[in-house]
Amino acid sequence: MTPGGAESGAGEKSLTYQGRKASRAKSEHRRRLILEAALRIVIREGVRGIRHRAVAKEAEVPLAATTYYFKDIQELIVDTFTLYTEKALNVVNRFTDQFYQPLQQLAGGNFDALKNGDLSDDALNGMLDYLVAQLTDYVREQVQTESDMLIAEQAFRYEAIVNDRIRELALMHRRALFGKIEEFMTMVHSPMPREDAEVLLGLFHSVEYSALLIGSEQTDFDHVSSTLKRHLSMLIPDLLKRRG
Repeated sequence: MTPGGAESGAGEKSLTYQGRKASRAKSEHRRRLILEAALRIVIREGVRGIRHRAVAKEAEVPLAATTYYFKDIQELIVDTFTLYTEKALNVVNRFTDQFYQPLQQLAGGNFDALKNGDLSDDALNGMLDYLVAQLTDYVREQVQTESDMLIAEQAFRYEAIVNDRIRELALMHRRALFGKIEEFMTMVHSPMPREDAEVLLGLFHSVEYSALLIGSEQTDFDHVSSTLKRHLSMLIPDLLKRRG
């Protein structure tokens, strides 16, 4: 089965691993140790650092364990990026689960009020400030505490271009991120939610890449916040209109 080859009830593809399936909890634990070790190697050395012997040493397991669960390096690489995708999507889902309810409360429980122009200036200002604060905190967390995942993402993107077996995983990851942003833009009644989602997703990628280059200590999060505020004001016309 190809990566993400199974359809879920929600219509999205689910993540599936390529290698030998573990039949016992202890075996599954060892398999997971191997994949976590391989992901650490990707972060330190890139994909080309993944070798059976190197991964076995990093995971502190016998060499035979890596060749038992993964028939070749390609299968190990695919499953390593499957693990990355699983982790990355969990982060996004946790963020959005905590994001929407307070936002809807700020909109008076009804986003149609935004479309109809029924929200007060204070409510609109509160919504924009909340959006900027939450998204800035998300970027800060990604840069300061999840920087290893951002490094893995850069390796993931390149590998997806040159490796057909990784491409579907990368597409799944991007569709999930894009879908969350497009859903948000639709909720706040953007007239062009898909186009606005492209802009916002590109902005996140740019900010995160810049932070990786200069380091989290040098990243100016006040600048990140003002940049997000500028773009959100442009992407949500009603907020822009009310704020002059």
